[in-house]
Amino acid sequence: MAGYQDLSAFERGVIVGAREMAHSISEVAMKFGFSRTTISRVYREYRGSGKTSNLRHRCGRKKITQERDQRRLTRIIKCERRAIFPQIAADFNAGPSTSVSVRTIQRNIIDMGFRSRRPTRVPLTTAQHKALRLAWARQHRHWTVDDWKHVAWSDESRFQLYRADGRVRV
Repeated sequence: MAGYQDLSAFERGVIVGAREMAHSISEVAMKFGFSRTTISRVYREYRGSGKTSNLRHRCGRKKITQERDQRRLTRIIKCERRAIFPQIAADFNAGPSTSVSVRTIQRNIIDMGFRSRRPTRVPLTTAQHKALRLAWARQHRHWTVDDWKHVAWSDESRFQLYRADGRVRV
């Protein structure tokens, strides 16, 4: 069962402002991409209390990691991009903050927007490679469009049936 995200104070203000300018609920919903129920609920709360702030209090357990811990975790991740979660958790727990589990570290990293990705491939160019590239470019610089039409270009697409392909992700 998924809950809904709270609207920011700015979003609530925009909704109330649009309704105060006599726009209909449907117009506001289409314009800002919120549901009609959300628009009517926010405006009803505003009329009742006169405030655009969220009247609901956060429920559930408080987060164990603070904003300072998040910044420290970001530094640890950026320092060693190939580190695995247990290694990151060990580095984090070695610091002055409270001890957290590997799963908590994993959740925080995902919430911060870090995702695994393929490392960018950087060609190792030597002086010889540069000379060969320059020679090739000079050899083909006078080619016309018709000459290039006879070249078979590969689209470099990769298709795999199974997820694990043995490639390292960072």
